[in-house]
Amino acid sequence: MAIALQFAGFDTNNLRVSVSPLAELMAVLHVWAEPDHHFESSDEVQAIARNLDERMIAEFNALSPLWARFRARFFFPVGTESNQTFDRELAGVAALPLEEFVSMAAEAIRGFSKDLPAALELLHDEKIRREFLDTCRSRSLGRFELAEQLLEDPEKFRRRIIGFCSDCWSSFFRKEWEDLALTIGRAAAQLAGRLNRADPIATIASLSVTAKAFLGTSEVRFDKLQQRRVKMSQRELLLVPSRWIGNHLTVKDNAGYPVIVHFPAQTRQEELLQIQQMRDRLSALSADSRLELFRHISAEPMTTSELAVRLGQPAAQVSRSLRVLREAGLVVSDRHGKLVYHRIDTATVLRMGPDLLATLTR
Repeated sequence: MAIALQFAGFDTNNLRVSVSPLAELMAVLHVWAEPDHHFESSDEVQAIARNLDERMIAEFNALSPLWARFRARFFFPVGTESNQTFDRELAGVAALPLEEFVSMAAEAIRGFSKDLPAALELLHDEKIRREFLDTCRSRSLGRFELAEQLLEDPEKFRRRIIGFCSDCWSSFFRKEWEDLALTIGRAAAQLAGRLNRADPIATIASLSVTAKAFLGTSEVRFDKLQQRRVKMSQRELLLVPSRWIGNHLTVKDNAGYPVIVHFPAQTRQEELLQIQQMRDRLSALSADSRLELFRHISAEPMTTSELAVRLGQPAAQVSRSLRVLREAGLVVSDRHGKLVYHRIDTATVLRMGPDLLATLTR
């Protein structure tokens, strides 16, 4: 599955890099809400949470569907200005037309965008409203309660979100942003420079290891658990760097607003795995004979001939097994004089659990 951005007819004057403090606050809240998907940052965000009062923690828990897997669009820039202050971004949320705010909030509360009824139908058509609430209830009681509150009084709901974000700013995020702004600003400036020097499609694809550029068809595909194609002709595109989002890339393409690519500013992309690489590693250990070999060399480095004796297998068969494990990045072979010793790559093996989770959820 993939999200494909189709750039045929795209005007590069509509491509910008934007720094967004509100999107970065949303990233912090997302990590806090889903620590299992962001284990590399969970300790940092928990340290922040320990300094918050019970009222803010309760409000965070109640509103968390808005920044869970399907982040609300209004947390990302709604205009084309490259860099805005936190207050101006919140003012942009307050100024959104009510119907569009309701659509963005309803989409996030439900947790997926497919076949979302129009805002006016959600607000005024009793049958459609009831079906929407039933869908939210089937997902969780918390989502159902949020949906009820949204449809009962959308403006009150909007004020609640803006108030919570303002409380986050004053209680912890103002200081956090002072530390982050330089890093994220530097990443934005570097990307803007690359876009000026290099092919924009290839540059956009370089933002994530999950992406592939198809220059012949002017397309970038992001490997995501979603399937859609976005025609970029006549659309604006904002590339928004994030430090807190880890290695997770998000694409938002709500009609009438700039397409957003929210990408990691610091993650070393060369260290992230393609799904095929993870599949190769799991496959390499799936055969009993290779797993038994792997257990032997996890205890101590061994030569091919030693392994053949230990396993009771021909040396040629052991060599084939070693080659599969080595190509999967799980085994390292070192020459000492005339002998070659094989050992597991301990660092890679220790990372397999976190790498698997990161590969599946980004």
